[in-house]
Amino acid sequence: MGTLVFAASAHAELYKWTDGQGKVHYTDQPPTVNAETVKGPAAGQAETTSQATQSLNDQDQAYKKRRKDAEEARAKAEKEAEQARIQRENCDKARKNLSTLQNTARTYTTNSAGQRIYMDEAARNAALANSQKAISDFCK
Repeated sequence: MGTLVFAASAHAELYKWTDGQGKVHYTDQPPTVNAETVKGPAAGQAETTSQATQSLNDQDQAYKKRRKDAEEARAKAEKEAEQARIQRENCDKARKNLSTLQNTARTYTTNSAGQRIYMDEAARNAALANSQKAISDFCK
């Protein structure tokens, strides 16, 4: 209820008048004579309020857009960092595999039962070629 009274008084006219003794008065009630309206219900005030509200809405939308853009940029940077990490790991594995193939006379793989299967020369050359291709793909 107090808010309504305040809102109603905010739009009331304000009068400035001087009494017979030269004293200036400001009231919301019109005097009997020689009154000058200082502030009335301003049509421009409603427009100013509307513009201020629109400005706040625009600022809020701009803030939300900046937050969304920042979140998208952060997510993109995290994704790129993860991809770079995976690529480094794959590069390291490919280099280690190539080194093993080049520096070991007898290389082997293990089957699903965990048994060693030694590579013949053709399998070793194919594994060397695959390792070199992996290095060229992952080590850029």
